[in-house]
Amino acid sequence: MEIDKAVLLFKMMSNPIRLGILKELSEKGVLCVSMLEEAIGSSQSSTSQHLAHLRNSGILTCQKNGKKVCYTIADKNVEELIKQLKLEEN
Repeated sequence: MEIDKAVLLFKMMSNPIRLGILKELSEKGVLCVSMLEEAIGSSQSSTSQHLAHLRNSGILTCQKNGKKVCYTIADKNVEELIKQLKLEEN
């Protein structure tokens, strides 16, 4: 991983909501916005804003499925890094 990409990844991970999103996606693979909202306990608007940051930074990819938008981690190395952190719920 390039240094610039690693810096961006750690910057994105510095927010608890974004880190929670990455944790859920690393465990479950693909999740839609409503499932992520429920899993991390955040509002739809807050979740969507954080998903946009992660998508725009290239960390997540999304796919529309009818009216639903589902997300996945774009890079398997990022997914493995999140898993290695062994994050627990508060």
